[in-house]
Amino acid sequence: MIACVASIFVYLAAACAVFGALGIWLMRDPYQRLHYITLPAVFSSLFITIAVFLREPQKQAGGKVALAALVLFALNSIVTHATARAAWVYEHGCWPPKDPPPEPPK
Repeated sequence: MIACVASIFVYLAAACAVFGALGIWLMRDPYQRLHYITLPAVFSSLFITIAVFLREPQKQAGGKVALAALVLFALNSIVTHATARAAWVYEHGCWPPKDPPPEPPK
């Protein structure tokens, strides 16, 4: 029974990774694609961590997987921000922007 539940969590992790890859593939520009990195980085790692805790009798392995998932979760926003900044520099040539952004209409 526990093996079946753990397998379901592994399949959920794989589905999140596939949907994230499809989102990255289907979006138009790099800024939209960055949103779909969250699915595999956060949800897939969470589901894999749950599956390992359920299936593995030695909890030390689950702790290591949980630590890796926490690192992925923490670094996801940093890597996303750095990638968005690199895309901006590639498109516009410099950072910080020379011209301020336009005022939104009131």
